[in-house]
Amino acid sequence: MISVDLAMGMVILTQTGIGTVGNVSLLCHCICSVFRRHGLRPLTQIINHLALANMLVLLCAGISQAMAAFGLNDFLDDVGCKVVFYFLRVAWGNSLSTTCLLGGFQALRINHKNSRWAEVKFKSLKYVNSSCILSWMFHLLVNIIVPMRVTGQKNSKNISVKSSLGYCSRLFINTITESIFSVIFSSIDIICLGIMMWASGSMIFSLHRHKQQVQYIHSTRQSCKISPETRAIKSTLILVSSFVIFYSLSSALEIYVYLFDNPQLWFVNTSVLLASCFPTLSPFLLLKSDSHISRIFSSR
Repeated sequence: MISVDLAMGMVILTQTGIGTVGNVSLLCHCICSVFRRHGLRPLTQIINHLALANMLVLLCAGISQAMAAFGLNDFLDDVGCKVVFYFLRVAWGNSLSTTCLLGGFQALRINHKNSRWAEVKFKSLKYVNSSCILSWMFHLLVNIIVPMRVTGQKNSKNISVKSSLGYCSRLFINTITESIFSVIFSSIDIICLGIMMWASGSMIFSLHRHKQQVQYIHSTRQSCKISPETRAIKSTLILVSSFVIFYSLSSALEIYVYLFDNPQLWFVNTSVLLASCFPTLSPFLLLKSDSHISRIFSSR
């Protein structure tokens, strides 16, 4: 009979494979669109950075956690563990920031009729790629403490560890340092989630207003089709909402793992599985909506 850990490892590995193929396909699709349109559009730039971040999350978290679920707890040494965890946190943070940027950009775009927002949108187009690059640099810097907070399983036998994560162990530095960085990470998350909620609310309001404006026109036709703009907005709304849901669930489990010493491996596996859901699903949703998004931007 297959054990729970082995089954979870197979599920995580399958999820990692599907998500990686999806993000690679999305990157290739965006690269091909560059040659077709002779340049990168702002939305394509954001999607490129999001796909890259999501792919790193899947490779760093999925493969490592799957190996631990299969019983290979010592396959990473101390340096390997620090490198994997560092780039995992950098990629996860950048996925958060880029999704936030995507939601904000779409919210500004659909409010183009407002002169104030139109001006903000026009200025923001110049700094989309710069914002994405700065996001990478910011998370590379702010996560510099991560390697000091983890160690390999072999080294954990000689030092005091807070909890085992399967293939790595989490260390406790000191109360002041832990508190400072907890506040920093929490503040970043709260700000990004707040912007996402604002963007979602703005898009929902715009969809409702658009529906009211065309209600009379639709009532005079036998069949009505959803406009490409509406479909693109709905796709972005689903993308942002799914990120918030999966992020909230995985964060709740991660807090439990952090607060309690030596959590069971299946609990850690579940946390990784939930955290990898968004990087796995997002490329397919973006690929599905790309034709509608492309049609909108080519007409502007």
